[in-house]
Amino acid sequence: MVMHAKEDLKSAKIMLESRRYSWCAFICQQPLEKLLKAGYVARHGKTPPYIHKLERLLQILKIVPPAQILEAIILVDKYYIVARYPVYKASVEIKNKKVAVGVYAMTKRAFQWLLTEMQL
Repeated sequence: MVMHAKEDLKSAKIMLESRRYSWCAFICQQPLEKLLKAGYVARHGKTPPYIHKLERLLQILKIVPPAQILEAIILVDKYYIVARYPVYKASVEIKNKKVAVGVYAMTKRAFQWLLTEMQL
């Protein structure tokens, strides 16, 4: 699962580089979710719950990130959850490279923190 998470992070970067900013932000959620689920499997030895909300997965795993990491995780999650529902897609559309670069950078920081925290 960690390998798949790393692949998703690369995919987000490819979307960023190809100026598909909304897709970049959308994909950024996936590596974080997969890391959290890998952590769940490592700790519990069973299939993780069918939950996509990152904050809820943190709670289940009893992981309390520093404020800056938590803020990043919540922001990244917003782009994923809201974009799944057509009514809200326009509210998370990113047309600005600077915004997408920021989302990607936050994802990378949160990703690295989770890898270290969960010792994956």
